[in-house]
Amino acid sequence: MDEESKNKLMGELDEFSNLYSKAMKEIEIEQEAYWNSLSKEDQLKAFCAVTRRIFQAELVDKGSYRWALYDVFGFGPESYTQGMDCGYMAIHNAIMPEDHDTNLLKAFCKKYDIENSEEKIIEFWI
Repeated sequence: MDEESKNKLMGELDEFSNLYSKAMKEIEIEQEAYWNSLSKEDQLKAFCAVTRRIFQAELVDKGSYRWALYDVFGFGPESYTQGMDCGYMAIHNAIMPEDHDTNLLKAFCKKYDIENSEEKIIEFWI
């Protein structure tokens, strides 16, 4: 790729990044305006309903980020980046134990009778 093409691509990426940031900021402003339009009583109801779902997804089901969004909350793919932008993915990652993925792989191997699963899991991570 020549220098001119690289510069053009970088300019386009910068433009996309700026548009994305602007869109996410507009969504945040809309969300906060909605929150502020609620009475304290309704804010508490919303808080409890959301927390109950996070509790189910993270501590009971111990599901993935997508599991929480799609299966527990019932959202679609449009929720993925908004959930990242508002900090939910960071919360999810902080809650999940370090060995979650390894345990998930072990369960998969056991379910499908994969031989030498411990060895294959170690090889996978390396």
